[in-house]
Amino acid sequence: MAPEVSLVLTSLEDTRRLGRLLARLLPECPSLRLCLLHGDLGSGKTTLTRAVVEALPGGEEAEISSPTFTLCNSYPTRPPVLHADLYRCPSGAPDELWDALDDGQSLCFVEWGEALPPADLPQEYLDIRLNSCEEKHFVTLRANGPGARRLVERLQEGWPSLQGADPVAL
Repeated sequence: MAPEVSLVLTSLEDTRRLGRLLARLLPECPSLRLCLLHGDLGSGKTTLTRAVVEALPGGEEAEISSPTFTLCNSYPTRPPVLHADLYRCPSGAPDELWDALDDGQSLCFVEWGEALPPADLPQEYLDIRLNSCEEKHFVTLRANGPGARRLVERLQEGWPSLQGADPVAL
């Protein structure tokens, strides 16, 4: 079974804090370039992605929006980010996603990641499941591959002490 960590997010700021922490940890795991986001409408998929993008170098230049209608948005961050929404693509992903995964540099955040066939996934990726319940969000991050495993372990070490504070100690 893949290593995983479960978190409780009690506010929008907690979701942003998690995004900033992911932005710090993802570059430490260069083989991890795909994050699959699962969750109902309004569960925080775009909010989490926005927080990651804004926290990466160059994120201040990004105009971040949900790719629901465009299917894919690219952001001029370092590393570059491709944000895809497969809600309207149940039969396959747009070519831009495959191109970004093939370029060896881009981070890809894919909302409705369950639309990707498991056989087409790289060996290294992070599954992020967001569930809403009243005023809380429950997030489970499951690692697939050694880089993702390192990220989940680092996140697990840092998150409990970081609730209510920015993750500058990591």
